[in-house]
Amino acid sequence: MDGFYMPEKIQEDHFNKIKDVFASESPEKIPHQLISLLEVFDHFKIDIAVTGESGAGKSSLINVFLGLNPDDTGAAPTGAVETTKQPTMYQHPNLPHVRLWDLPGMGTPSFTAKSYVKTVNFDLYDMFMVVISERVRENNMLLIDEIGQRKKPFYFIRTKADNDMQRKKTKNSQKRALDQIRRDCEKYVKEKKLDPHVFLVSAHETQNYEMQKLMDTFKNEVSQLRAEVFSSFLDKMLHGGWMNERHATHHLQQTGKLQADDITTLQNMYKRTGFGAAKVSVVLEALSHFQLDVAVLGETGSGASTLVSALIGLENEVSDAATACTCNPAMSLGYPDVRFWDVSGIEANMDYSMNWTKQVLNCYDFYIIILSDCQKARHIKLAKAVEQLRKHYLFVQTKADCHLQTRTDLYCDETEILDGLRAQYTQELQMAQLYEQQIFLINSLDRSAFDFIGLESALSCDLNTIRASAFAYYIARIVKQHK
Repeated sequence: MDGFYMPEKIQEDHFNKIKDVFASESPEKIPHQLISLLEVFDHFKIDIAVTGESGAGKSSLINVFLGLNPDDTGAAPTGAVETTKQPTMYQHPNLPHVRLWDLPGMGTPSFTAKSYVKTVNFDLYDMFMVVISERVRENNMLLIDEIGQRKKPFYFIRTKADNDMQRKKTKNSQKRALDQIRRDCEKYVKEKKLDPHVFLVSAHETQNYEMQKLMDTFKNEVSQLRAEVFSSFLDKMLHGGWMNERHATHHLQQTGKLQADDITTLQNMYKRTGFGAAKVSVVLEALSHFQLDVAVLGETGSGASTLVSALIGLENEVSDAATACTCNPAMSLGYPDVRFWDVSGIEANMDYSMNWTKQVLNCYDFYIIILSDCQKARHIKLAKAVEQLRKHYLFVQTKADCHLQTRTDLYCDETEILDGLRAQYTQELQMAQLYEQQIFLINSLDRSAFDFIGLESALSCDLNTIRASAFAYYIARIVKQHK
């Protein structure tokens, strides 16, 4: 552990802005202010409208986002006739703050081009996906004009690409046809001096064309958009005069983007501290770049480095080349803005230097503690040290497969042996009066075995839960250091 160094959790430019925001604040008050703000932000919903002409494939596109087939329960109705009679909301399955709205098709007797925008109320939505099939038509450009006037972001999505390719016999002819379709789409939006993302997709052949690119782009961009929309509403609500304030507050409540209590919290915070839209924007930008640090704790040889490699998705044969250590964290796209650290062996220092051990442990935000054998019970000491820091952790037994191999003398099936092992550890943790008792039995070399999927699910949930508080206390600490 000699030469231990923890890199900063936010970049210098974000740090300087945050420092300026809280320059006049008491560091002791910062955590409560930030946690209150971020709790409200966590409730904030963003509304994405999927719009276009009737029959363009809007509902089919919604179902791809939902991960549903047309006949599944909860799927958006699809068909050759007009199926969407009114704006219908669908909760995104993997992004809890995102609501997808399937708007009725434009250009039908029920929704004529002239009255469409007013009837479906474009002002309620934060972003649009303009869906077209075949060629770009006048109605599509009318929609884009209305979106541009509102200065709202949008994607231009050309559906049914598979239909166009049926008549193309060679890969070269298919590529030329797709390139031409893209040029046609881009031509019309560039004439409006707009530059949206353009995607060519098929709801029936989602593995082909650009459906995955659309999904990934949306996932990567929607968090920043949500922060911008939240800050924009705050600006209108707190700084826009009584008319804008009334309109923004009504909009938030009418659409359910925030509850009345959340709006009151923001208004009271501004009155007490002057914490308005500009400061909130700086905070949310810093939060989006904040790095959570996860320490994997265990005895030397307990499998900490192998576990880190498994968590970041490295194959077994390359894990030794890229494992984390106390000077080099590991990162993965599966856990955005999370750094995993192999801190195995630290418990050896606990007997003669507990203060130093706690000082090192306090650099991390969350802990995965590898269970040692019951005679040593090193994991108990580590857990109690973490609890004294008032932080969270979970337990992992990394060699469940080895345990099974040593119990071949028992006439029990695998489930009974693992249940017995889990019960044994649970009883030990209860006797030690530890407040965290999540236990996962895994084989780090096989992510499909035992409890590994459950471990990943619980870890993602726990990290999302602690991110706001970890950020708040970190900001308070660095502000205090620079006072």
